[in-house]
Amino acid sequence: MAEGKKAWGKTDFWGIGYEYDPQWYFTKEQQQLQVSIIELCRTTLRPNAIKYDKTYEFPRDNINALATLGLLGLIIPKELGGLGESHVCAAMVVETIARYGCPSTAMVYVMHSASLATLLLRYHNNNTIKDLLRRVNKDRLLGTLMYSDPATGGHFWFPLSSKAVKMDDGRFQVLKSSSWTTSAGFADFYCAQTASPGFGGDYSNLSVFLLFKNEVRSNTDDWSALGMHGNQSGPIMAEGILHPDRLVGPIGDGRFSNDECVDPWFLLLSSSVWNGISMGCIDIAKKHTTQKRHADVGLRVSDYPTIQDYFGDCISKTNSCRLSVMSIASGMDRASNNNDWSKHSDLKFDPRTSYLHWGWQLKFNCGGNVAYVGDTMLRTCGGAGFKTDLGLERLLRDGKAGWVMGPSGEVTRGWVGKSALNGMDTIDYWSQTVNHRAVHTELKKMSPSAKQALVDKLMKDLAMEESNYNGENLYQGSEFDNPFNTCPPEHVKEITVDNVTHKNALNPDEYVECKIKEWQYIADNIAEFTIDLPESSQHTGCLPGQYVKVAIASNGHLTERYFSPTTCPSTFGSMQLVTKLESHGEFSNMCRSKKPGDSVKVKGPCGGLEYKPNKLDRITLITSGIGVTPALQIIRSIMANPDDKTKVTLISYADEEPELLYKDELDGYSKSGRFTALYSLGTVDEKWTGAEGYIDGEMIKKMVPKMEGSQKIVICGGPSMVITVVEFLNQMEYDSSEIFIFGTFGVNQLRSVYGPKTKLSTHLC
Repeated sequence: MAEGKKAWGKTDFWGIGYEYDPQWYFTKEQQQLQVSIIELCRTTLRPNAIKYDKTYEFPRDNINALATLGLLGLIIPKELGGLGESHVCAAMVVETIARYGCPSTAMVYVMHSASLATLLLRYHNNNTIKDLLRRVNKDRLLGTLMYSDPATGGHFWFPLSSKAVKMDDGRFQVLKSSSWTTSAGFADFYCAQTASPGFGGDYSNLSVFLLFKNEVRSNTDDWSALGMHGNQSGPIMAEGILHPDRLVGPIGDGRFSNDECVDPWFLLLSSSVWNGISMGCIDIAKKHTTQKRHADVGLRVSDYPTIQDYFGDCISKTNSCRLSVMSIASGMDRASNNNDWSKHSDLKFDPRTSYLHWGWQLKFNCGGNVAYVGDTMLRTCGGAGFKTDLGLERLLRDGKAGWVMGPSGEVTRGWVGKSALNGMDTIDYWSQTVNHRAVHTELKKMSPSAKQALVDKLMKDLAMEESNYNGENLYQGSEFDNPFNTCPPEHVKEITVDNVTHKNALNPDEYVECKIKEWQYIADNIAEFTIDLPESSQHTGCLPGQYVKVAIASNGHLTERYFSPTTCPSTFGSMQLVTKLESHGEFSNMCRSKKPGDSVKVKGPCGGLEYKPNKLDRITLITSGIGVTPALQIIRSIMANPDDKTKVTLISYADEEPELLYKDELDGYSKSGRFTALYSLGTVDEKWTGAEGYIDGEMIKKMVPKMEGSQKIVICGGPSMVITVVEFLNQMEYDSSEIFIFGTFGVNQLRSVYGPKTKLSTHLC
């Protein structure tokens, strides 16, 4: 047990003392470290937390302050410059930061620690990782995890929006989209989990890559949340071609890494955050209730038996959670030789995996308890608890994340019950096990006609699988950047207008230097760039629907991004590109610095849909937000050609009306009789006459009735939107071969709904 009273500077601590802390778990050195952290919280972390809550500022100053105690390298072995500490010590450190200092900082630190654990699992023969680990605390480098997926969010880390290929020279091309990444854009390094190269549709075949700050892009300027204002969780994209040393462990090691490091460390330490917040609420409430006196009866609030009962209940429940954390941490220490990372030179050494289901219980219990304690301590403080200057209100909000942060409480509770009753194998993280009982139960409910319809559909699916559509064109579905292409993109080299031949400006194999004519914001953080081609008589060389690659040179290397031009490919002398300028990312930052006359490099066409007049009876374009840009190019091209009889339908969603880009222009095309549009908004006022809400089945049925003849349905939007739309199309019995999805994840998104052997759309019309 710690000796003496708990100090707060030169005075006694005003909250709960050491007598209610599980100090027997800690060595003398760890107890002294705890004292030092409490003092750092008093002088630095806690004052900053109050500021961060008001400003949404990322807690970089707090992270740098932790480095003064060596805490950024807490679990890094001493021979690599770290403190070489245990699971027990790590749990204590996190709880202490959350309780006495700043919960946002604590959560940022949790993700940092989990990223370190991921690297330490496989650092032994990797000099790049060793070098990074040696510099972490000295250079104050912050890490985080990129594991979540936009299609599943807080439910589970299902890697649908990720991919990696191994190139002929041994390097890896990696692309990862993550929905909730703490420290998005602010971290110095990222551990990103993707589907493995050649994963073959098996989403348990996972790999982990090390990425650095200049290889990610994110937008956290609009980060807004109920609590945890400083942790800057948000969507993030990583892309790049990586040296083999950036692969963390062997190809396919990601599933092992999940169970052995990422999940156990995250569940243990995030639960410590919730326990720290719970104790922080109790501390604040004690200070208030022991000082607040009711003059009419001469009693302090803390003298009332009801208040004492509240405190006894909350302290007992919270300490049950704290003891669970420390007990499980102790078990992990014993199993891992006190967190000895050298043992993992044996790739099969997995001491923490057997504790995973205990981590689920921690997440459920601690996440539920912090919400209960926060609400209960609010009652003990009465109206004063609502006042921000007391400090309880901030902790109460921060603690609400304990239940919803993935995997959510409902998910972990379900896993515990299912695994306890039916075995761990029934958890089925990666959707590989058929629940035959559920299938047979549902079949019993079906009428004979419904069963026959199901049989017909199953026979159709079986025939498709047996014919092995995937083998018809090896290029399709396997090409990294052009997943629907059955061959290299077509390149239009000449256009003749009024007996004048116009040459192409762009080349698909090498960059051409172009000049920026002008650029402007057309919506919040959305910019339109006009790019001059080298000669005024030239055209891009693209077909409608194809995209180009733009590169900007900086510090001796090129930063690249794909764009769908919004101008017709037949436009001579220039093209327009529209992009969302994110708050973090080299490309966005360089775009902001560009002035008229500055150069960019462009090549193309690089893939995409290849629209040609009158090849389709109808094309339906379903978009959200800035995803309207490839649709705009196709629409403009069709509308500019009176001989093109293809009918066009647009369904477009945006959160707010200003984000419906080019709506006035698009409305004008309705007069042609060939164009029909439906717009939907997430936020509407009384003046809005269009649809409301996300694109759903009713909108699609209204706008896309079944028809005879040739058609193509083109989708461009975020992963959740795309998958939702594809599910509706599947229910309406549209064939998968009619659906083209813009973006490098399109094939995976389509197969997630239609099945791994589905027949893909081609890029041809």
